[in-house]
Amino acid sequence: MLNFALCDDNHSALTRLSKMLDTILLKHNLDGQIVFTTTSSSKILEYIKNNPVNVVILDIDLKDSTSRSKNSRNYPKAR
Repeated sequence: MLNFALCDDNHSALTRLSKMLDTILLKHNLDGQIVFTTTSSSKILEYIKNNPVNVVILDIDLKDSTSRSKNSRNYPKAR
């Protein structure tokens, strides 16, 4: 089972992305689930620090980011 976490600072884009991913997983009978969605880069970093996540999909230009690239190095790599 692949655990997906999604982050986009635009709530409507996040909702569309979540629905598209759910549709793809269901249509192709893929073993995956969306375990977390948020509009906050700090919340997704905290979530992946404490929970198993295989795939993280991020907005390319998060408006609330604070030293994201430096902080992301302190988080575990997907297995």
